[in-house]
Amino acid sequence: MDFAAGLERLHSPWERLAHENPLVGFLDTLLRGSGQVMFQNNPLTGLLFLVGIFVNSALLGLAGVIGLVVSTLTAMVLKADHSLVRAGLFGYNGILTGIGLAFFLNWNAVLIVYIVLAAILSSIIMMGLLNLMGSRDMPALTAPFVLSAWLFLFGVFLFSHLQPTTLIQPTLLNPSASVQTDLRPLPTTLTGAGVTLPNLLHAFFRGIGEVFFQDNLITGVIFLVAILVNSRISALFAALGSLVGMLSALFLFGGNGYWVYHGLYGFNAVLTGIALGGLFYVLTWQSALYALVGTLVSTIVMATVSVWLSPLGMPALTAPFVISAWLFILPKAGFQVFHPVPLAALTNAEQIRHEFLEEQAAVGVGRRVEPA
Repeated sequence: MDFAAGLERLHSPWERLAHENPLVGFLDTLLRGSGQVMFQNNPLTGLLFLVGIFVNSALLGLAGVIGLVVSTLTAMVLKADHSLVRAGLFGYNGILTGIGLAFFLNWNAVLIVYIVLAAILSSIIMMGLLNLMGSRDMPALTAPFVLSAWLFLFGVFLFSHLQPTTLIQPTLLNPSASVQTDLRPLPTTLTGAGVTLPNLLHAFFRGIGEVFFQDNLITGVIFLVAILVNSRISALFAALGSLVGMLSALFLFGGNGYWVYHGLYGFNAVLTGIALGGLFYVLTWQSALYALVGTLVSTIVMATVSVWLSPLGMPALTAPFVISAWLFILPKAGFQVFHPVPLAALTNAEQIRHEFLEEQAAVGVGRRVEPA
């Protein structure tokens, strides 16, 4: 039985209810916004993402919900295109913005105001980028989140009522200290040190969890299952992205073991893998290799952006993913071996590939695309 299709049949009554009941429809929009963080337009996936966040941290979950609701309501009040709002395309940057600010700043009442304002800004930036990039059929990705979070995080150093955590303090990176292959610090539940299977499993699943700032193995497992609910192909490329980020940073480039263990080289590669692996290009063996190269590049760009920002104390966030994905999506049909997917045709990787193969069969011309 097709796992994703089976779950689709289970929640189809929910979709009918969401269409008929405005309150349920709004909840459905929020859940889709949560799912869209990893390109999954599926309310059940979005719900599981939220469950995974709350498993790790109730406060981060609350901050994410605030950002999700405010960014979605902003788009609704400003009368953004209804289909874009319903697909959750104004919610996913808001949830990341809320979690990101709560992750790097200490909690107080002012932080809630800060999250609300930043979430509003994320929807405004989203619409601006849609207008700016729409003529080129280029996606905004998580750029609205990155810009909103950076603008609000830089400001805290001059605001006495907002206290940054030690995670965003200016520092100079030490190249000699970063060339190591030990995974540390180790949790007390693990024994031994260095490159062990338990440590690598932690690094792998944390790489998926860190997309939402969740440094937690169980949360990473929930996230991977959540993606699988909507798309087996996206789940595969999420896993490959985390693996490529982890293994290349650790063994190929000699990256910092602490960063690897906590998934910091994995999460941008996860997003890049999902985006290029069957979404913005029809999945073929050529586009699959292209996606894997993209994940490897995003790992390097993560280090690059971190070096740029470390003297300022700012996090890279998902900027390495945005930069890498844009660079790999921009060529589009210029590389004739690939079949780019228009933004209006984005669904999930399986449906995109199925529709492409059907179209090729109906037309009866052109190069035959063998299964990847």
